[in-house]
Amino acid sequence: MAKAVPRDSVKNLRTLKLAHTAAVEAGEVIVDSGNILVAVNDADADEENIYIYRGRSAFPKASGVSTAIAANTKVYWDEAEGVAKTDDEAAANALIGVTIEAATDDDTEVLVMQQEN
Repeated sequence: MAKAVPRDSVKNLRTLKLAHTAAVEAGEVIVDSGNILVAVNDADADEENIYIYRGRSAFPKASGVSTAIAANTKVYWDEAEGVAKTDDEAAANALIGVTIEAATDDDTEVLVMQQEN
């Protein structure tokens, strides 16, 4: 399970309440109605939880050759691989938001201004 880390002040994060169909751990990334959500707490399946849908968060990204991501680049969540990518793969991946810092090939995460779709 891939996890994201909120990197914004609490006053800037926007959240919603949702009862997800699967159990989640704090920081786990889920896709619901085409939106990328980050769980704030651990929760059992069908238990209401709080999820972040807008704000600055660090998302995992692939590392290695040709995986650098420039600042101000749209990034998408690849649910199968559990990483942020610049390619939406024929609209199969949901938009996370726009990068607010560049990430090098060696970086394992990218800082994104997460937004609802």
